[in-house]
Amino acid sequence: MAPPSPPAHAARRVPPPCWTPEETVALARAYTARRLAVGRAHLSSADWAAVAAAATPSKTARQCRHKVEKLRRRLRSKRRRPCPILDGIDLLDDPSSSPSRSHSPSPPPPASPLPPSPSPPKKRRRPDPDEEGYYAGESDVVQAVRAIGEGFVRAELRRMEAARESQRMRMEMALRHLDAQRRLLDGLVGRIVDALE
Repeated sequence: MAPPSPPAHAARRVPPPCWTPEETVALARAYTARRLAVGRAHLSSADWAAVAAAATPSKTARQCRHKVEKLRRRLRSKRRRPCPILDGIDLLDDPSSSPSRSHSPSPPPPASPLPPSPSPPKKRRRPDPDEEGYYAGESDVVQAVRAIGEGFVRAELRRMEAARESQRMRMEMALRHLDAQRRLLDGLVGRIVDALE
């Protein structure tokens, strides 16, 4: 018997609406203007309806609210990748922005087409040929591997010394324990001998 098919009138999950960059920027401007107008308070459903009407007629207030929440999460994310659209959006998340800003939205700053360049790598000091441990003709990679190996050897020597010290302390404690037992036995034997005489 085949499983029953779902009714034709069952609601299907519709994919989220696509937002163009222009719609996203218009939404950010409308949201920022409305948020400034209400004194940075949380927006009510009527405020969201006004944001939706000002941003784009094709989106609902709920869609606009969800898009703004998603944008705010992405703007606050520490792992944010460079994005020209996000770089030009101000959703009042910056604590340095003051509430006395103009109520008219300002145009977004020009977005940089290139991502910020990474900081240059730190340069290592090349060893002096007269220094101890320098081997003529070795490449930097070989010297780095040698330094790592020497570090491991030093760490292993320290670990072995700590193990020896721990073993020595255990043996001293065992000898003290045996000595205490020997004295106790000597005392008991002495009392038994005294009692027998």
